[in-house]
Amino acid sequence: MQPTEPAASLHWLTLAIAGLCASLIGLGIGRFAYVPLLPLMIDSGWTSAGGAAQVAAANLVGYLIGSASAHRLALWRGAAPVIRAAMLAVVVSLLACSIQYGTGWLWAWRLVAGAAGGMLMILAAPYLMRQVPVAIRGKAIGIIFAGIGFGIVLSGLLVPMLGAANLRFAWLLLAALAGVALLFAWPRFAKAGDAAPTLAGSIATVRTRQTLLPRGPLLALLCAYVLDAVGYLPHTVFWVEYLVHDLGKPLAIGGAFWAVFGAGAIVGPLLSGMAADRFGFRRTLVACFACKAAAVALPLLSTSMPALFISSFAVGALTPGMVAVASGRVVEIAGPAAHQRNWAMMTFIYALVQATAGYVMAAVYGATHSFTLLFSVAAGALVLAACIASQRPHAVQTPA
Repeated sequence: MQPTEPAASLHWLTLAIAGLCASLIGLGIGRFAYVPLLPLMIDSGWTSAGGAAQVAAANLVGYLIGSASAHRLALWRGAAPVIRAAMLAVVVSLLACSIQYGTGWLWAWRLVAGAAGGMLMILAAPYLMRQVPVAIRGKAIGIIFAGIGFGIVLSGLLVPMLGAANLRFAWLLLAALAGVALLFAWPRFAKAGDAAPTLAGSIATVRTRQTLLPRGPLLALLCAYVLDAVGYLPHTVFWVEYLVHDLGKPLAIGGAFWAVFGAGAIVGPLLSGMAADRFGFRRTLVACFACKAAAVALPLLSTSMPALFISSFAVGALTPGMVAVASGRVVEIAGPAAHQRNWAMMTFIYALVQATAGYVMAAVYGATHSFTLLFSVAAGALVLAACIASQRPHAVQTPA
């Protein structure tokens, strides 16, 4: 029996790293690398301030499209080929964005990257988690979503250096990094027939018992989770723009703080996953919401370097950390067989709220160039989410 234990450990770790690569491609680079690029796009004359904000919002719309279509595409073609196609689409979109064809061109390809990111968010973790032992699912899902942080750190360190000299090189480097991750992840996702029949059968069983919206603790989780879509937007869309053009920090400082955000995003899923294994997913989720609300509100109280560092790191840690805990909480409530369907539903509604809030915030920023209202609304949404998530589910879980 002894030789099988290291082999089993290596197997789940390899799966988790493949998931890490998928989240790095889809969100760490495919979405969040645009944050340090945004001020460069304006300063280099590739687009206006309003145009750059609309290009950022296009990624949110794409995420909505991807999250809406991922579940049905997985039933039709199997999850693995959809995951592979989505990872490849992100790489192609990054290559396309290195060509300066105007705001419309950038908008279209950022839409593609967003759609691919939405598909990867829904499909990659559930596909891999079915193969991970229950006792270490918190740790595994933490590793998977740490890929978001690795992408943010890489973009925060490399984009300001290369982009200031040549914006095209920055896009090409991001495409190369995503391509390397794609090469590792590609063979770890089985071919079409390996998991799709089981998945389809599981979902067909669940579908007959579930309405459009969930009930009980799953509905409470959904309500709290979608408020996070509002709460994290100022930091994940405008943070470097805020630091550079509102506070007057040098671009190198803005990039460094974005790398700090990414460092938090690396350790956040790991720490939150281990906390969930120890304290349970519900308690960990409440703590994450409360801490994130405080971190988002911190720039309203102080713009000192220590305060900005704490805000960057904490919101960075709790952005993918929240996703990891929420995804694990779905498994805890609904079970592994219903994970993908419920996670797809939650991610779609999250994306809908995110896209709507993103366009509203882009419009507010374009009209006022002020971040006070954005941070205030975001922090308030997270406080409300913590209150909802803290409600005990005993009454609704009583069997009929």
